[in-house]
Amino acid sequence: MLLFIAGSRYLSAGNFRLGYEAFYLSNTSNPEGFYLQEQIYYSQDTVKTGHPKPGEAVEKNEFSIHETVDFHVNSEILYLSIDHFRKNESKKMFSDGQIKEKELSRISAQTDSLRKVYASSPGKKKDEISVLILKSEEHSMILNSEIPVLYQNARNMEDQYWQAAPLNEKVRFQEKIKSFRDSLALQELKEEKEKMAKILTDTILISHESMQRKEVKTETVTSTIVYKIQIGAYKGKIPDASNKMIKKLSMLRKVENYSDEKGVKVYTTGNLKTYQEAVTLQAQVKQEGVKNPVIMAFQKGKKITVDEARKLNNDL
Repeated sequence: MLLFIAGSRYLSAGNFRLGYEAFYLSNTSNPEGFYLQEQIYYSQDTVKTGHPKPGEAVEKNEFSIHETVDFHVNSEILYLSIDHFRKNESKKMFSDGQIKEKELSRISAQTDSLRKVYASSPGKKKDEISVLILKSEEHSMILNSEIPVLYQNARNMEDQYWQAAPLNEKVRFQEKIKSFRDSLALQELKEEKEKMAKILTDTILISHESMQRKEVKTETVTSTIVYKIQIGAYKGKIPDASNKMIKKLSMLRKVENYSDEKGVKVYTTGNLKTYQEAVTLQAQVKQEGVKNPVIMAFQKGKKITVDEARKLNNDL
């Protein structure tokens, strides 16, 4: 039996690229279980200038961009399609942000797989695997910092356009958005009806109003509440001891970070649905070396108090 997990990373500098590919294999001919094979190579002209060379095939990007978007430029202007962007430069920034989000998801899944291998590997192999986990985490942190900047720069550039645009152009665009939104709603309703027709034995015609009531009824507050464990919060340089703790914990579980409104970088782990699960994880990370883990609660990505979350969740 052959099992492998592959990871890759590229670092560009000038016209050269340094890459590594790591393979973990479990084979009956290998009594020690897992081993690491690392390949380092250089290649020229890895950075594309935007125009293919004569005779060169145009490569298809592996990260496809969904045509429908939901992008608020300001309180008056909303984009529902990539084609609604007025400036090519801001359109490219937005597309780059989406590409990086896809890449972040891929790296996150890859890192989770590495953690599973880490947990079941012999002691002497853990150090090798931990190097790859740390590299993936570093890449994820870079992407997490780049993505919001791309979106904000695209938003600022489009906002500048609309601030200078005449009023009648804004009105025409808002009418276009309303028409576009209505067509999307009709398409979603059509798809929902087709889906229901396949599930139910009888043909049921569902009105738009009844569909809305059903969605409100089935959508529970519980599904929007998420608990996380804060393992550290730092403004400026992270202390060496804390940095080592975060790296150590990232070997065992996924560590995320974000910057709050005061510029403090907050590190968290976990993505839990109930308060009791959060209490259990809080105790676990404390045993793993975190001195003062704190339970945090979020509703639709917005931080709320734990008491509010428990009331909304009927989790008292």
